[in-house]
Amino acid sequence: MNPIFVIALSAVFMTLAVATPVELTDEQKGLIKQYVDQCTKDVNLTEEEIAKVKAKDFKNPSENIKCFANCFYEKVGTLKDGVVQDEVVLKKLGAIIGEEKTREALAKCSSIKGDNNCDTANKLYECFESFKPIEIKA
Repeated sequence: MNPIFVIALSAVFMTLAVATPVELTDEQKGLIKQYVDQCTKDVNLTEEEIAKVKAKDFKNPSENIKCFANCFYEKVGTLKDGVVQDEVVLKKLGAIIGEEKTREALAKCSSIKGDNNCDTANKLYECFESFKPIEIKA
């Protein structure tokens, strides 16, 4: 499995506190892989940046890594022009972890803004990661 896929998968669900593993459908896995591949090409991640993503090293991310996150969030529909799409997040994440936990995360994170859309995506990732991640099986 592509390690970037695993990282992006974690990011897309903006993981929250739950102990139960999440099993994705083959269709979901295929779409996520497609989005990861497209965004990797679109932002032209370098080998070094790919290695950082694979290592889950998001300290001091490059602009490309931030834009990778923005691209991915845009493709899955959780962000549009730097704005969190609450209803999409509620629908996608709420079905997995429950509406209450999803609303809690949205209340804390959805108003966060960065210097640009890529920076906003990165800051949102950091905020949602402040919640304990769930285990996603892909």
